[in-house]
Amino acid sequence: MVAIHCIYVGVFLRATADMLLYAYLPLRLYYYLGETRLWVIGLFMGIPSFVRLLAAPLWGKWSDRLGRQRVFVVTGLLAYALLLLFLPRYADPLAAIAFTSLMAVPFAAFNPVSRVCILLRCPRERVQRLARWHQWEAAGYLVSSVVVGWSVNQGHLALTEFLTLLGILLCLGACLIAITLRDMPIRLSFRKMGHPQPMSPSSSRLALGMMGVLPLTALAYLLTSSTTWEVVATTFGLYFTGFLGGSIRLYGFLIGTSTFVSILAYGVLAGFCERHGYPRTLQIAAWGYTAMYLLMSYPSIRTVGFAYMLPMSTVVRSAMNVMVSSQIPEKKRGEAMGLVDSVEAFSTAWGAVLGGLIAHRQGLEYIPKVAVAGSLLLHMLAARHRK
Repeated sequence: MVAIHCIYVGVFLRATADMLLYAYLPLRLYYYLGETRLWVIGLFMGIPSFVRLLAAPLWGKWSDRLGRQRVFVVTGLLAYALLLLFLPRYADPLAAIAFTSLMAVPFAAFNPVSRVCILLRCPRERVQRLARWHQWEAAGYLVSSVVVGWSVNQGHLALTEFLTLLGILLCLGACLIAITLRDMPIRLSFRKMGHPQPMSPSSSRLALGMMGVLPLTALAYLLTSSTTWEVVATTFGLYFTGFLGGSIRLYGFLIGTSTFVSILAYGVLAGFCERHGYPRTLQIAAWGYTAMYLLMSYPSIRTVGFAYMLPMSTVVRSAMNVMVSSQIPEKKRGEAMGLVDSVEAFSTAWGAVLGGLIAHRQGLEYIPKVAVAGSLLLHMLAARHRK
């Protein structure tokens, strides 16, 4: 259990780093470095995710084959640490994009392999433990948003100090995991737990996804929901502060509040998804996404703020956790987790670039309308998946 809690700490630190990189650095590029080209800001968030798209499934697959998790988890955290320690040295946005993309190759291993560690060590509470993984991730987002938001409220955005301090903490976290975590080969877990339940015939017919591991319809749903959200999230800070006139302090408070809501939602949704099944959960999420984007289309700070706090990504991730833990054989779970992370990375990359291009050409107010149109596809995918 000590190793599991060390992994949770690593997830917390990694999420804190992500919040600094992807929520506030675009504002720094725009307001402090004078980068007014929104498509360049979109590239900063998008290109590293394209790299993660290719690397995450490979890390998960290699972890399954080798039966070794520690080296992948530690390498991922150390890559995050190096990125944070050296990124402040790059004043040119394009150089920062190149360096971040290079480091995305090793740090793509952390998410899928750390979740496989939890599945192997907690077979009876796998869904609850995966929910706990996401709760620690959300806690990292919350702490980061509160700390950085407080700094902004004081009149300065000292991101370099935050990045350096967090890089040191990530190094310490990686060392702690290297000491406490022990590899657990797949064949050992088979002897202890027995063979996993095979996929049901209906699920097998749907298993036409990447490499035949995950259902194609579920992957398409995850891709669509994540992409539409990233289109909104990429420019939400500029939309909220620039177009609607909200303050940066309120923006930080909004991020923190929505993250706190997600922390609570993960615990509730784990049991809900197990009871009702992930297809039903995905159908509910489709209606939630449509409602959220419709509210965001109304130009009101209060309405948009309320919509932002709806935890729709939490609902979809909880459903995907149930699908992987209950439908995928144990020897394929690392690859499956890698595919889930890969689809999310692709949606982050494509959504970030697309959001920047739409905002640059059509204006920030056009973003929520595009997201509403994208959410309509979720209803068709959810209905098809239930069949």
